[in-house]
Amino acid sequence: MVLSITVSACCVNPFIDTDTQRPEEVPGSPARETRGSLVDDEPAAQAAEEDSSLDGFDMRLVRVQPGVHLDTEQVCLVSAAGRVEAIAEADAERYGERGTQRMSVRCAAATGEGWADLVFSATSAALAPEVTIGARVRVRHRRADGGFFDYPIVEFVETEALGDPSLAAPGSEGTPSVVGALPTGFDLRRAQTDPAAVGSVQTCAVSHAGDIEMLDAEDARSRAYPAGAQNRMTIRCRHAQGEEWADLVFMPAQALTALHIGRGDVIRVAIVSRTGGFFDYPVLQLVAE
Repeated sequence: MVLSITVSACCVNPFIDTDTQRPEEVPGSPARETRGSLVDDEPAAQAAEEDSSLDGFDMRLVRVQPGVHLDTEQVCLVSAAGRVEAIAEADAERYGERGTQRMSVRCAAATGEGWADLVFSATSAALAPEVTIGARVRVRHRRADGGFFDYPIVEFVETEALGDPSLAAPGSEGTPSVVGALPTGFDLRRAQTDPAAVGSVQTCAVSHAGDIEMLDAEDARSRAYPAGAQNRMTIRCRHAQGEEWADLVFMPAQALTALHIGRGDVIRVAIVSRTGGFFDYPVLQLVAE
């Protein structure tokens, strides 16, 4: 499947203090913990899928449309749950004065899955054991990011139904595909030696798509992002000789498209910068045909 969207003009900013750790090596990652102007006219419709039982809310939507979803109540259909932990005094401000305990949860929906930082008050903390795989948990969105591992912060409201272990999340990329079955695209290494590659439009054959993250003014100043970028994700682009990491960014009008980019997709991208992205990766932006 080829995905495309309109791109605006790019400009490159200098970057500083980039982190060189790979995403899977960062302490506190989901795998370690579980062991296993905004577009705000109206909420994004979640397209119907074959599995209509996954009627929970796609937590990634609060990051691409925060103006729509903040302070609303939604259902998290729990597909993974971390440990319950006390909120440290140093973190109290981000969780609000009512927050006393927290846990990471992964919420399943027909359109995909996303992590959230679930917060309990002193009163609701006794119900934390009900938040298990398969449970339907009603939550209120408090922040689009800034929680544990920069997850959206949601507040526990109530448990609508207890868990069904059959809903367990398969892992960050689901069942691995046969490498030979994946398509191939442009070799991003060529951008390191060919100055003309910067600004060109190429194809990225996605072999990995990370979480959608929000950007702020500090991100724009410290990294080589195009002006006005709202969201980013870490991806790997497969080519004939291997795979290359990259930092894919989205303007506000592009943000909903980020929900539908996954392993096996072939997307058209503009090479914004050969370095300067997250983890000092090349910076890419989605473009139209």
